Formats: sequence, structure tokens, C-alpha cells
Amino acid sequence: MKKALIIIVFFVACFTVGLTVGVGALVFFGGRSVSEIPEILGKVDVLEMIGIFIAACLGAVVAFFLQIIVHEGGHLAAGLLTGYRFVSFRIFNFALIRRDGKYVWRRFNVSGTAGQCLMAPPRKPLDEIDMRWYNMGGVLANVIVSTVALALLFCCDIPKWAIFFLVMVAIIGYYSALMSGIPMKMSGISNDGYNMLYLNRSPRDKRLICQMLEVNAKIQEGALINELPEEMFNEEPVDWSDGIQANWQLMVVGRMEAEHRWEDALRLINEGLDEPRMMPLLATELSLEKVFICLVTGRNDEAKVLYTDRLSKYVHQFERTQSSKQRIKFTVALLLNGQEDEATTILNNLKAHRDDYLMQGEVAMDIALMEYVYASYRQNSYTSQTAELSEQD
Repeated sequence: MKKALIIIVFFVACFTVGLTVGVGALVFFGGRSVSEIPEILGKVDVLEMIGIFIAACLGAVVAFFLQIIVHEGGHLAAGLLTGYRFVSFRIFNFALIRRDGKYVWRRFNVSGTAGQCLMAPPRKPLDEIDMRWYNMGGVLANVIVSTVALALLFCCDIPKWAIFFLVMVAIIGYYSALMSGIPMKMSGISNDGYNMLYLNRSPRDKRLICQMLEVNAKIQEGALINELPEEMFNEEPVDWSDGIQANWQLMVVGRMEAEHRWEDALRLINEGLDEPRMMPLLATELSLEKVFICLVTGRNDEAKVLYTDRLSKYVHQFERTQSSKQRIKFTVALLLNGQEDEATTILNNLKAHRDDYLMQGEVAMDIALMEYVYASYRQNSYTSQTAELSEQD
């Protein structure tokens, strides 16, 4: 019922916006006066009005998709022009990557983002790496395309069906440019404008951003996180309210898990979860890793309390694009619910579809951790059975 109400409200809002923009287009671009609008609307039959509404919705959706592609394409172009190397180009769940010299599509998703262009930084000293163009390339691309759309409206004889589309392209593009370009944080996530200003003032965060981009590139190519240079992961004081530092610590936790340093990882996770100002998304990710470590180290009661319906739904939402969520499902099934058959099915499915995932190094690490957990589980089961038989004898 709630979802149906949301859909109804959405379409009513779309109709209202479409009607408003359509009337505005008639007045400003169609040469009609405001007094003529009621007469014009009175001549439109219901079917025609429905057709206009559907066309308006489709035009808005296409314009929205277009400006996402334009924004991420702007990051890509600006990055390539300033020496960055292509890593991945994602629109919603579909990511274009380069693997073995070929461009291939893979599925990947990150909560709170409609698209993302990841690139590896130039191989230069940190103080010589310019991140301004890379950060602001998307904003500039939105502004350029929106301005071209407006220019076409004013300077060219545009077909009526295209007027609304160009208006939506301009509105959505300028809105995207403002939301990305004006320095701000939303739900703890810094936008492009904030990053452009802040990274120049914080050498440490600039270094961490460069490290994250480099690590992402290597993991996507298949490297394991515990194979990367150890000096990159040296522990240092963390401001968990800083999204960049907190994101990097999530990678540090991943390396500790790969090395089976459970207590070190748990200490770091608890430190982060004690910070109330941390990004909600990162708090969710850390909570899942805490569930995993609690189960691996025999803290099942604590894991059961932690693994709420909200976390379970989050895992289900991203299980097809992030192998770490398959690892969580596997461990919960095996160690919390005692469902060995279900756990082995999850593990075998991940092995069979490992090439479908974007981050190949992460998949390899998750499979290795799952096999370690399963081997420990089987060994403990064997030991328990042997002890029971000895007692019976």
C-alpha cells in the first residue's frame, strides 16, 4: 500500500511538473499569451493529454539519464586530459571496465550514487597531482550541455516535441551542476566542489584519495588487498567524521581480515562505530564486517543482535554486484543459522560467477575467506564429533 501511494504521488508530481513546464514552454517559446492557455487546454482531449503526460515523463527520464552520462563523461575527459588512467565508468548498475586489453560490461552498484567514473591518479609526486579538473569535469560538462540546449531553443527552429526535452535537459543539467559544484556534504558524502576545495587544503586526505583510487584500480585488475605495499596501510589517527579517512579505514579493515587479524580489525571497527558523525553508509558497511568477525571468532550472540533486518535487506540489495555481501550471507547461513547446505550453495555460486563481478581482487579475497571459514567449521565439527565418540566409549 505504501509503495502504491508513493508511485501515485510520483506520477501526480510528474504530471504537475510536466504541465507547468509545458505551459511555460508555450508562453516563452511558443508565442502564446497566458490568457490563451485555458482555451488551449480546453481543446485538448483526454487521450491527447495522457499522451502528452507520457511523453513528458519519458522526456524527463531520458534527459536525466543523458545528464548522468554527461556528468561522468566530463570526469572521464578531464581525467584523461590531466594524466589520469581509466579504471571504470558506471551508470547505475552497469560499469564499463578494461580487462585483458578489452572493454567489457560488468554489474556494480554503490548506495547513494547514480553513476561513477573511477580513474587511477598520474604516477607523479603527490604535490604535482592536480585533482581540480578531475573533480570539476562533471560540473563543467553539465553546464556546457545545458547551455547548448538553451542555445538551440532560442536560436533554432525546434520541433514542438523537442522543446520540452531540451528544457528538461537544461533544467536537470544546471541543477546537477549546482548540486555537484557548490561545496557541500549530503549524508556525510562530499560532492565534487567540496573535494576540489578541501583536498588542496588537506595533503593527508589528498594522499588517501590517491591511494584509494590506486588500490581500487589494482583490486579491479585482480590483486588481493594483502598483496599491496604494507606501508600504504600503516595505522594513523583517524577522524571518523571525515568521509575520506573513514573510507580508507574500511580498506584497512579489509586488509586485516585478509590477514586474519580479527581482533585488530574488530578494534578498528568499534572505534569507527563509536563516532556518531560518521557517514551512515560507512557505519552500515562496518557493522556488516563486525557481524562477520563476531561469527568467525565465536561471538554468535553479539552477531545475532547486530544482524538486524535492515542489515539483511542491505545485503540482499547489493549481493549481485558486491561479492562481500555474498561472504556475509555465507557466514550468517553457516555459523549463525547452521545451514551448511545453503552456505555451500552460496560459495559455489560465487565461484561459478566470479567473472561477473567488477572487483576481481575482492572476489578472490572473499572466496578465500569463505573457504577458510568453511574449513574451520568442518574441522570444529569433526573435533566435536570425535570428542563425543570418545566420551561414549
